[in-house]
Amino acid sequence: MKTGLPRIGAYLGAALLVLAMLGGCKTTTTINGVQIDPNAPVPGATEADPKRRAQIHLQLATSYYLKGQLEIAIDTAQKAVELDPTLAQGFGLLGLIYMDAGQVAKAEASFQHALSLDRDSPDLNNNYGWFLCQTGHERDSIAYFEKALSNRLYESPARALQNAGICQMRMHDDVAAESYLLRAFKADATSPVAKFQLAQLYLRQRRFDRADFYFDLLVHSMDPDADALWLGTRLAHAKGDSVGEREYAEQLQLRFPGSPQADAMHHGRYDE
Repeated sequence: MKTGLPRIGAYLGAALLVLAMLGGCKTTTTINGVQIDPNAPVPGATEADPKRRAQIHLQLATSYYLKGQLEIAIDTAQKAVELDPTLAQGFGLLGLIYMDAGQVAKAEASFQHALSLDRDSPDLNNNYGWFLCQTGHERDSIAYFEKALSNRLYESPARALQNAGICQMRMHDDVAAESYLLRAFKADATSPVAKFQLAQLYLRQRRFDRADFYFDLLVHSMDPDADALWLGTRLAHAKGDSVGEREYAEQLQLRFPGSPQADAMHHGRYDE
C-alpha cells in the first residue's frame, strides 16, 4: 500500500512548503500595481539596496515555482542569492526547486547551505527533512522534523508532524506513525493530509472503524480527488462493501479516467 505524498489539495506539495519557508510573505509578480520583470529595474529599489532586490527576486522565483516554471524559477532564485548571499530562504527555495527537478545533488547542496545560514529555521528543517524522506533517507529525516517541532515559535507544526508520520509509515513503524499523525490532526484538524494518512494507516492495519472515521471526515471536508476516491475504493473493497466499492470506483473512473489510481484499480492492485 502506498504511503507517499497525496495530491489532496496539494496540501503538502511544493506550494505550501514554499509559502511556509517564506514566512507568509506575499508571492506576487507585481509591486504597487506594477508588473515586475526579474531582468528589468525594480521599482522602489536601487543598486545600493541589494537585499530589497533580493527579496523581490525571491518572491518572483516563488511565483514561477508555484506555476511549475522550474527553469526560470531557478534563474530568478539564483539571482536572489547573488544579490544577498546571506538569504537562507533563497537557498532553501533552490533546494525545493532542484528537488522537484530531480537534481538531487544540487538540492542537497542548496538545503545544506540554507541551514548553514539559518540552522534553527523550523521551515528549513521541515523542508530538508521532507527532501530526505523523498530520497530514501527516511530515518535521517526524523531528526529534522523534530528540530522544527522544537521551535516554540513554529507557526505550522502540523506540517512537520504529518511529514514525520508519512516517513514513519514508509519505514513501517506504525506505532510512531500513528502518534505523529494523531498529533498532526490535533494541531490542525482541517488538514486533509493528516486525515488521509490516518485512514490509510488504519486500512493497512485493517482497523476499519478508525479508517472509516478519518475517511468520512476527509470526504466531507473536501471535493475528493483521485487519491481520496482510490482510498475509498480500497477501503470498501477490504471491508467487502461491494456497493461502496462500486460507487467510489465509478466516480474515480468518471472523473479521473487516465490517472494512476484508475489504472491501479483496473489492474486490481488494491494493496499497493
